[in-house]
Amino acid sequence: MKPLKPLKPLKPPKPSKRPNQRWTIDNWPIATKLIVVYSLLISGTVSTVGIVSYYYYSLSMENQIKAYIPQLLSQTSRHLDTYQGELLYVTRTALAKQNIAAIRRAIRQAESDGARRPQSLMTSILLNDAIRQLNIEQRQYVSGVTLYTHDAGAFYYQIGEGGVWLDQRNYRKESWYPEIDESNPVPVIFGTEALMDTPGTPSVFKIVQPIRSPDGQNVAGFLEVDGSLQLINTMLLDVNFGPDTRLFVLDHHDRLMYAKGDPSVGAGEEWKGDFGLSGGDWSRSGNSRFVSIGGIRHLVSYTKSDQTGWKVIAVIPAEYLTKGVSQVKWWTIAGIAAGTTVAVIAAILLAYSMTRRLRLLVVSLRDLEKNDFQMPFPPMRTDEVGRVWGAISRMAGRIHVLINEVYQSKILKQEAEIRSLQSQINPHFLNNSLETLRYLVKSGRAESAEQGLIALADLFRYHAVREHEMVSLAVEMAFMKNYLHMQKLRFGDQLQIEYDVDDAALSAYLPGLLFQPLVENAIVHGSSLQGTIAVTIRIKAREGQLTISVIDEGRGILPEKLNEIWSDLGADSGQTGSVGLLNVYRRIRLIYKDEGEMYIQSEPHNGTIVTLKIPLKFDYGEGLAR
Repeated sequence: MKPLKPLKPLKPPKPSKRPNQRWTIDNWPIATKLIVVYSLLISGTVSTVGIVSYYYYSLSMENQIKAYIPQLLSQTSRHLDTYQGELLYVTRTALAKQNIAAIRRAIRQAESDGARRPQSLMTSILLNDAIRQLNIEQRQYVSGVTLYTHDAGAFYYQIGEGGVWLDQRNYRKESWYPEIDESNPVPVIFGTEALMDTPGTPSVFKIVQPIRSPDGQNVAGFLEVDGSLQLINTMLLDVNFGPDTRLFVLDHHDRLMYAKGDPSVGAGEEWKGDFGLSGGDWSRSGNSRFVSIGGIRHLVSYTKSDQTGWKVIAVIPAEYLTKGVSQVKWWTIAGIAAGTTVAVIAAILLAYSMTRRLRLLVVSLRDLEKNDFQMPFPPMRTDEVGRVWGAISRMAGRIHVLINEVYQSKILKQEAEIRSLQSQINPHFLNNSLETLRYLVKSGRAESAEQGLIALADLFRYHAVREHEMVSLAVEMAFMKNYLHMQKLRFGDQLQIEYDVDDAALSAYLPGLLFQPLVENAIVHGSSLQGTIAVTIRIKAREGQLTISVIDEGRGILPEKLNEIWSDLGADSGQTGSVGLLNVYRRIRLIYKDEGEMYIQSEPHNGTIVTLKIPLKFDYGEGLAR
């Protein structure tokens, strides 16, 4: 059967030449992956915490501002309620017993004058006295007072200007009259209106008080009190929420009493539902919301008086209210940027610290690829990197040992072959063999000479055609018999060979030329006192072991010499005469390690036994052939 050829090792696949493959995340260095992961993790956490904190802080501040501004407006609304109360106090003063009597006399006198123009001096005196008794000159919140008679006209008294009779004035033509219930004596608040007979003057806030006749059955006239809106302006002068703030005060009819920061509107105008505030929005006492006006965010806040129904509206640019929030926003951005920078720096330091030993290990592995097996001593660490480094270091050492062993095994094999060839082409061996063959031919023993030539040719052919370390015992024994046949032709009957080989052992495998040096030593040193050379080759297969014994009956080895031989074997140094033994011993140790054994037993004048014990193998290993 032809010897099996060893399988060729599989070549690793060539890397893809796609240019973008090396930039995929799988091909990133571990340090880069750690930097990216840690940076994203820490900066993401810092950013999330910062953004969420800023969001809830700004939301909380806006809610506080939305609740705080109506509270401030409520204080202003209470001042306005007080102002309206002062105007109502004037009407209550007019109903006092002494004052109402004077007013009724003045009205009766005006009625008695009828349509006579100008009014009598008595009528003017009575009208002036009736108005002055109300002390309106001392009341800054009163702009003027108008006293309407039933049919004769009206007397208007303006603060600081005096009184004037208006004969064309009739309360039935006033805008507020349709709302008057003449049967109800309580004053009626009509809100903001312009004066009818004095165009160009500021609008006023009007309250009308019916003047009953002494019997209380009929209406004798009306007292109209005009409140000064200038006082409202003075009251709201200190209400300031920042530049570009607009402030409005509406009466209970949704007419403007006061407008600040918006020159396009004036007092007395109807509210047009600006900023999303209309009649339906006044149902609650106060509210705030952010709206966009001209692309700019504003806070629209208002409050409504439950007592008077007046509304105070403030339209404030949000940037003036949230300056602190904006500062917190920029501080948050700065904190996120600083946190991200620190995270990246920390990630870089941590990644390079964690991968430093891995990078050193990569450098060592590159040296290992160059057949430099002297890896640095692994660091004293028990983590995964330390264990991997230790394992690779031990593996590198083991590979180094194995390479040396294989190298030495090959050298020893070559040495064995060379020694075998040397022994066969040794001038003495070759000369003796050729001389023996010549003698056989000369003596007419051509057949023996022919067998000798065949044996000698087989000896040289064995070395020429054998390519593998391991051979079967049958092949080895064929070589050995050819070798001993040539020796037999030389020594004749002086050499006696005995074979004791188990048939079952012939299919076992062993290193080629393993015990040939032992047989050669037995022939060289195995001569007895009688001059005969008796050599026995005994090979047994027992209990998983192949036992090879080479026995001679020569003079033996002295104990001192035997100890010297063992010392040489232990030191791996062969002296002259023991090189063959050292070669056999080394090959057994290299190939079989602790499973191979070698024994030498010798007694002076009784012979020597050299025994080899190796594992019994009937199958092929890597590089083995039949």
